[in-house]
Amino acid sequence: MSSCSYAYDLLAVMIDGQLAFVVDTSSDYQPDCLNSIDVQADDDGPPASPAPGDDRRLVENGNVYWWDYRDVRSCEDGFPIFYGRPLTGPRAENIGYVSAKPLKTGVVYSVGTSGEGAYGFGWFQILPNGEIKNYQSDPTPPLRDDEGYLVEGRSDTSS
Repeated sequence: MSSCSYAYDLLAVMIDGQLAFVVDTSSDYQPDCLNSIDVQADDDGPPASPAPGDDRRLVENGNVYWWDYRDVRSCEDGFPIFYGRPLTGPRAENIGYVSAKPLKTGVVYSVGTSGEGAYGFGWFQILPNGEIKNYQSDPTPPLRDDEGYLVEGRSDTSS
């Protein structure tokens, strides 16, 4: 038995003054629903502060600004998804939860969604004038060593 999964591109947009996420119309796959979403600041982005009820580890170690995962059998939410609006259905057990934090201008964020065997990805930045810039891929990929670990600072380690 084999399994299939599909990927699609996400875009951040403003709808009636609210940040929302939609599926890029040029994506080959157009999902009907999702059961999870996460928004994280890029590796060098400013840390968020955990609120009561948040999974502190996700916020402090993952730069998570919003993390809402529902039971995999729940796929009740369709697009657009508005930033910070809780998803529908029972929360997934042992996954954690992070309430939405205020996003900052100039910071690159990643957004990811999943549901019904499909996964969405995108990167965006809120510009100082309030407009949103979307990226096809991570515009600031992290520096990694030969073993895949994050490297702090410069990539040139010679003295």
